[in-house]
Amino acid sequence: MKISEDYRKMLKIVTMYYEQGLTQAVIAQKMGISRPVISKILQQAKETGVVSISIKDESAHVVELALRVEEKYQLADVIVIPANEQKQVEAVKKEVSLAAAACLKERLKAGMSVGLSWGTTLADMIDEMPYYSFPTINVCPLVGGVSSEHLYFDTNHLVFRLAEKLNSRCQYFYAPALAESIKLADVLNKTQLLGKALNQARNVDLAIIGVGNPNKSSTWKRLGYIEAEELKMIKETGVKGDAVASLFDKNGQTVNNEISKRMLGIKVEDLVTIPDVMIIGCGKEKAESIKSLLLGKCCTILVIDQTIAEALV
Repeated sequence: MKISEDYRKMLKIVTMYYEQGLTQAVIAQKMGISRPVISKILQQAKETGVVSISIKDESAHVVELALRVEEKYQLADVIVIPANEQKQVEAVKKEVSLAAAACLKERLKAGMSVGLSWGTTLADMIDEMPYYSFPTINVCPLVGGVSSEHLYFDTNHLVFRLAEKLNSRCQYFYAPALAESIKLADVLNKTQLLGKALNQARNVDLAIIGVGNPNKSSTWKRLGYIEAEELKMIKETGVKGDAVASLFDKNGQTVNNEISKRMLGIKVEDLVTIPDVMIIGCGKEKAESIKSLLLGKCCTILVIDQTIAEALV
């Protein structure tokens, strides 16, 4: 097969650049061609299939998945942790927690405010946080507290623990996450104490939240806050997930049923105005709930496992 001079030149440039590791500037000097022309020829080589680049690393697939999720939902950052049948669920959860802790550390700045919801995911992330010193950071709750028997998941406890890890300040939310009745929730929402806590929560620089799917798996359900009657109501009112003080629908909007009205804290609609919202999730059953929040523009940063990422794309 006869090779044209232009094609020969392309192959030579490609070989020097990819095989020999020469810079575009050195190749330009050797070939007597300007550097922009070298760059153009290298681009043509990729476009015509002369050069095919593949990354030989097991993490490449999840990085590519993360980029696809990031682009599809217009997010600032997405971290995807590898998950497969051979990998234990607890091992994946630990890696997600470690990644979330590292992601949080990268975003910490003096004087900022960080808001937390509650649940196992956030508790695990704080477990993985090393100790730092950010005395001017303020950590505050986004929702009310849970009963003392479930202290490990409680937002006030998590706020205290994160503040301890960061050597920072913190505030508390002196109200339950779920009031006993709508009437009590209305009374508490009118108090100055709660008004101040909610205002502070709505104005954080970074919110970190977990997401549940009460139709399948949720901390609310597991801890016994949502029972058979409530589950029936959840199904009948089109609830796709729970986050902060909301049960939300497929579009990431609060479903104003009796349970949502009893929840105390900021609603998913409040997340839209917070500069950065990090959602942490693990387990395929959470994919549907997370997708709803992404459609509602309630998130900017995602730290998830591979099963969720694959379901999202």
